[in-house]
Amino acid sequence: MKPPSHSVLGILTGLILVSCGPADKIWPSEKIGPMWVNRYGHSNWTPIWDYCSRELTNLPGIRTTECTVPQVNELFIGGGLQAPDKDLRDALWEARTWELFIDGHEVDLPAFNIVDFHEEVDGGWIEHRLWRIRLRNIPEGLHTLHYVMQVNRQVENDPLEQSPGTYELIVNFTVEE
Repeated sequence: MKPPSHSVLGILTGLILVSCGPADKIWPSEKIGPMWVNRYGHSNWTPIWDYCSRELTNLPGIRTTECTVPQVNELFIGGGLQAPDKDLRDALWEARTWELFIDGHEVDLPAFNIVDFHEEVDGGWIEHRLWRIRLRNIPEGLHTLHYVMQVNRQVENDPLEQSPGTYELIVNFTVEE
């Protein structure tokens, strides 16, 4: 019997890799139970950060926070960073990689894209970059966001002076009735 051709082996290998790859991650407009995980757009959303701390330290490690969130139509959960100017924001972003888990389910963050915006604070501007992700139809009770940010290299003038390493933010939030 003749061995399979290289093209057949390539197709089989590709199918195996695809079945084990990003398809296991949450994509926009998918559900975790009754809860929708979507990109945020121009709608009436409430930032989780109005109720929960998103502060990280300047040293690698894990920070856990507990908070209560009211029942809302859409809860913006995008994490990210800020800097005093666009160039520094871009350099900080380039030096980092991100992961997010919602109630234990890994999210394909690049599929949700990012949003850049600025705001005036104390007479100066702050440049933001956040993941565009929101939750809808959130059941009441306890939920967990687990952000993992890997700082791959130190960036000069980093406002948080974060050194290389892994920073984790675990947000245990309870949605009220």
